[in-house]
Amino acid sequence: RRGARELEGARKDFFGQALRECRVPAAVRCSSGAMAPAAMPGISKGRWTPDAEGRALLETIFQADNFPARPVRLQLAEALKVNQRQIQVWFQNRRQRLKREQEGGLGGE
Repeated sequence: RRGARELEGARKDFFGQALRECRVPAAVRCSSGAMAPAAMPGISKGRWTPDAEGRALLETIFQADNFPARPVRLQLAEALKVNQRQIQVWFQNRRQRLKREQEGGLGGE
């Protein structure tokens, strides 16, 4: 049976070896303009905010249907060059904003 020190030493060696072999791309530029290492857990790449043209397109779709089907979200994601999940979250946030505005909440714009 191996002692606790031997196991601890083996564990450190394993993780040290794994970290030395890990290759991470140098950096990516975030939407905010800041540099952030790529593929690093816990480090944000920045938020996506649609430009005026993209926001107008999203608002137009929202006026027609505030629960767009997946194919529509996929087309929007492709047109705006973002992830489908980001489009889905935008619609969720927009529905919440509409709800707040209708209730006369303090958080409305």
